[in-house]
Amino acid sequence: MKRNRKILIVLAVLLILAGTAVAAIALQPSARDLLVEAATLTETITDGHAIASFEFDAQGEKGSGTVEVWGKLGVGPNGEPAFRAEVLDASLGEFVGITAVTDGYTFWLYHPQQNTVLTGTSDEVAILLADYMAGKEFAPRDHDFNKEDVPQTAAEAVDKLLTYFTAERQGYVNLDGGRTIALRLIPIPAQMPAEVKAAGGYVNIWLRPEDRALVGAELAQSSAGYGKIMATTLEINQGVDEALFTFAIPDGAEVIHIADLQLPEKEAVSLDEALAAADMVLLTPTTLPENATLVDTAVMRGAVVQQYRLPGGASFTIAQGPVTDRFTPTEGESTAVTVRGVTGQLFASDSATRALLTWTEGDIQFWIGGDLTAEQAVAIANSLQ
Repeated sequence: MKRNRKILIVLAVLLILAGTAVAAIALQPSARDLLVEAATLTETITDGHAIASFEFDAQGEKGSGTVEVWGKLGVGPNGEPAFRAEVLDASLGEFVGITAVTDGYTFWLYHPQQNTVLTGTSDEVAILLADYMAGKEFAPRDHDFNKEDVPQTAAEAVDKLLTYFTAERQGYVNLDGGRTIALRLIPIPAQMPAEVKAAGGYVNIWLRPEDRALVGAELAQSSAGYGKIMATTLEINQGVDEALFTFAIPDGAEVIHIADLQLPEKEAVSLDEALAAADMVLLTPTTLPENATLVDTAVMRGAVVQQYRLPGGASFTIAQGPVTDRFTPTEGESTAVTVRGVTGQLFASDSATRALLTWTEGDIQFWIGGDLTAEQAVAIANSLQ
């Protein structure tokens, strides 16, 4: 009898523990609930400071680094946000020290390796863009914009997101010494454009348990590439000194004003139309530097421009079109070279790491320039077919 009573007591305890565990699991917020809490938190943020590491591997390019950012709402003359970002470390060393600052109206972009500062105001940017867009025609939208489609609350924004992604909890994960809640967003194929569907992959995101702040995100298992950003420091609403949102131009730095820039024209014609108008056949190279990748072909001011990317962030272009001096340097010494049976002009940097080669065949002029040696530029030219 006593033995049976002990068994009943043990079973009762087990049932209580099991019930408690089931209740605890049931009370755990769902992936949607966590996303709503994270979105709601963003509505309360007035200022912030973060140090974040990043890494990427896409289209043959790899890189990593660390950035520090500060932000604050309501600083500009009409309540615009202010922002500051500094590159602390980067695998591509030329980016270390780049600093971007805006006080909500004036902005500065400092490149220490080039010792240049690009600066201007939001009004000047608006005028520059208005002049650039004037007279341009655009294809009509596939659908009219409807204000009713814009989410009004955090919950509506998350529900809109979940029409395109399935959200799953992945438990708790320790990253960079901190405990995080891991979520995974998996694209719903039927809702995705064909190119996104073909790329595949999913998005991992990590939230800080105590306040649901987003501390990291990762694009993984996608043919489009890999990317990850993770905050090692994240401070919200702790107060940010507004003195951070101005910039003192270093002595000797070259100052470039945004109002003095001329945006390149990109003609709204097809490649076939441009070739027909210029009465020319597009030539392509059969010899290229190792690991060179064609990333874009565009029509600019009547010339067909092919953009190639090289490892380490380097690049070069091959252009061909009607004869003009628009793309030919007016300063600097050139060397006469024989290219495809004609005489061309070769401009090379003192470091011998950049070159521009140009020559003319009949009514067509060619340019090859970028992060190339003189020998590479000539070899590409002679391989055009």
